[in-house]
Amino acid sequence: MKGFDEIQQLWHGQAPDPSVSFNTVLKRIKNSRSALAKKLFWQSISMGVAVAILLWMCLTVDFSTWTTYLAIAIIVGCICYYFVSQLRDYRTISNSRDLLSKPQDYIHYLKTFQQKRNRFNTRNYTTYEGCIAIAFALYGIEMYFALPLWTFIGLVVFVIFWFVICHVVFMKQYIRNENARIAEMIDNLERIKDQFNESKER
Repeated sequence: MKGFDEIQQLWHGQAPDPSVSFNTVLKRIKNSRSALAKKLFWQSISMGVAVAILLWMCLTVDFSTWTTYLAIAIIVGCICYYFVSQLRDYRTISNSRDLLSKPQDYIHYLKTFQQKRNRFNTRNYTTYEGCIAIAFALYGIEMYFALPLWTFIGLVVFVIFWFVICHVVFMKQYIRNENARIAEMIDNLERIKDQFNESKER
């Protein structure tokens, strides 16, 4: 228990070594956590708005093919899944403030959270993209009959190009930014832990 109490003292900025500002490190960790939570929150809100718009379209617009309604149902299902997942992760990272008094536990928590987010942003997101692509293909059946041929071909090329850009550029950048934010929090926590180990050795 004495060792744990010493960790808590270091954690709250009471270490005797003036070369390291633990209050600054704590502030960085809290700011990073808040920024990550805020990002997840607004993504959840945007997904909720998208679902509301799609449901409104389904009820007010008279589409000519049943495949369009199926496409909307698939998209709504995908967005609802994404919404629930983002909201769950938002609540998880927001409630993690209780671990601030236990640096080692928080490091383990963040590493687990990072692995979970990586699975969600890679494997799960690829499945999500596949379902959205199927939905666009189903909606394309209606567009084929409603648009001139060259306009339809141009639309198909644009959608394919947009999917490739999102997957190759935007999503990879999103993953890098999220991992960098979590890694920064872990690095700051390990800095405090290493400082404590050095102080014990002295």
